[in-house]
Amino acid sequence: MRAPLVGEDLFSPESLADPYPAYARLRERGPVHLLPQLGLHLVVRHAQVLQALDDPATFSSNLAGLLSAGTGGPELMDMSGAAVDVLATADPPVHTTQRAAMAPLFARRTVAGLTDRIQDLLLPRVAALAQQGGGDWMGQVAAPVPVLMISAILGLPEADADRITAWSDAAIELLGGLAGPERLGLIAIEILDFMRYLDEQLAAAATRPSGGLLDVLAADETLTRDERVAMALQLVTAGSESTASLIGATAHALATDPALADRLREHPDQIPEFVEETLRLESPFRGHFRVTTRDTTLGGVHLPAGSRLMLLWGAANHDPDAYPDPTALDLHRPAIKSHTAFGRGIHFCIGAHLARLEAVLAVQALLAHGPFHLTAPAQHVPSLMVRRLAHLNLAFTT
Repeated sequence: MRAPLVGEDLFSPESLADPYPAYARLRERGPVHLLPQLGLHLVVRHAQVLQALDDPATFSSNLAGLLSAGTGGPELMDMSGAAVDVLATADPPVHTTQRAAMAPLFARRTVAGLTDRIQDLLLPRVAALAQQGGGDWMGQVAAPVPVLMISAILGLPEADADRITAWSDAAIELLGGLAGPERLGLIAIEILDFMRYLDEQLAAAATRPSGGLLDVLAADETLTRDERVAMALQLVTAGSESTASLIGATAHALATDPALADRLREHPDQIPEFVEETLRLESPFRGHFRVTTRDTTLGGVHLPAGSRLMLLWGAANHDPDAYPDPTALDLHRPAIKSHTAFGRGIHFCIGAHLARLEAVLAVQALLAHGPFHLTAPAQHVPSLMVRRLAHLNLAFTT
């Protein structure tokens, strides 16, 4: 059968701010829906999202489209052949080789060894925020720390953090799907500047290794020059964005639920479970693209070869068929890591251990400074791809 048409305005300010009611209505009507103005199938139920993730041969991760705001509203731009597919957007066997080279550097044990470096970045910033009575958690902690951390891992100069943050934000805005043609042109210039910068840093690493991940990329002769740059770009942008979103979401959950904050102060061993539930409830990325390599069926819907899909993590992670009482934050939820916020299978987020550790340490640091609350309603960055707070203004009770 054909997919039913989406009857929701997913681009309204209300849906961009809170997409979950629209996701719930879509789930009730079926697992796969066609967004006709984009020619994009939305996959909204947990079972079908897992089915697509578990079959990468049929549901390719190659970057086949890019959301954009055209003159008549959002549109899907064809990106086939216009981008270098690496890591998250690559398929085997290319993906297998690339991930094998990077995965050991982001393994759980390796990441655990970064605890002191993360604390050095986090603790002074959280303490300064508390000492001044409060401020913007996103601007002072959640956004800068992940950029500084991934820059340190790569071996990028700390002095360039502000530039790297601005470039990373531009790349995420490109994915956000709300930039019009004029803004897209400006974003493209910024991303080209970022790619030139990374190319220069890789060239420097090839002649003067500094011990960072760029040294590994520069020395990998299986990669082309464009692939090296694309991998560095993806690691910076995706890594910093997902972690910043997560650190922001955890702080927001605690600021709006003092009882939960008190419980975690009394039982800090439950902080990792709190982070997992926050990932499920507020997945940093709303979803990712897939494209079918052959005619197939998903959730009873016929998908011809070349069909483009968006697997909606936020919808799947709120599916009551997979998670009883899905809107509740349950620290004792069975299979608490079964969410798809970090993907699954061969494309499970390579930086998941790092993001989790940074979030746990950020929550610990925040809770250590006593009670806090919101001073203004939280607002999210308007985006069709990411779920990140623009600002989170906190005040600490002295």
